[in-house]
Amino acid sequence: MLTILLITLLSLMAFTACLFVVVQYSVFRLPVKGLLILVYHKVSPEKNDHYTISLPTLEKQFAYLSEMGYSCLNLQQLTDNKDFKLPKKNFILTFDDGYANNLQYLYPLLQKYGFHATIMLPVGAMGKTNAWEDGNETILSFEQLRSMDKRYVSFGLHGYNHVSFLDLSHDEIESEINKCRNELTENGIGFLPVLAYPYGKYPKDKVENEAFGKLLKKLGIVYGMRVGSRINSWPFENAYVVKRVPIYGDEPFWVFKTRIKKGYWKRF
Repeated sequence: MLTILLITLLSLMAFTACLFVVVQYSVFRLPVKGLLILVYHKVSPEKNDHYTISLPTLEKQFAYLSEMGYSCLNLQQLTDNKDFKLPKKNFILTFDDGYANNLQYLYPLLQKYGFHATIMLPVGAMGKTNAWEDGNETILSFEQLRSMDKRYVSFGLHGYNHVSFLDLSHDEIESEINKCRNELTENGIGFLPVLAYPYGKYPKDKVENEAFGKLLKKLGIVYGMRVGSRINSWPFENAYVVKRVPIYGDEPFWVFKTRIKKGYWKRF
């Protein structure tokens, strides 16, 4: 009896996995039109894991985007002109957390392919380490930020202390954003009025979300960005729930090719 139950459970798990793959990657699920915003984190010379992409893998992705005729947009084009006409094939690159490896490995690739990326900065950690996950990986310094050509890199906000905004009051959120603005300005760092939510967390309740959006607008934030999502309609339906498609280093290349056409469906 136990054996039958185990076989039934394993069969159900296998069926569920197959169903997910069919729905997520089915040829019957058509490509999605709109604005594709990709989000990455760390770049390594060789290592691929969930939040780290290796240099060869990243270059393979960049080469594919270039060969397939995708246009890399500068996020500033959208903050300056909300009537911007999207190219048919488009994408925006964002990199969260401001790791120093972005300068060492990403930056030369951007120059090579003529791409532009917006690095989302946890401003209180500049020149330090990723203490929010008890890590020892170096975060970009202000001097390193100033060294990068604005043709290839721009900067957005990722909070000051890299804490979830769900754990903060409106006054604390205002303090976080003001500290980001003040510290970047004092150090001569230009930045876009865009905010990538730490951990992708933001209020999802309709009433709370509206109040949250009003607060960000008052603070001069034009767009607020989440993670783990689909391709955007343009203009955005909600400027403070902008969707970004995550790219993970531990996924095969065919998944990347599917993501840029159909987005990311977390569940079926």
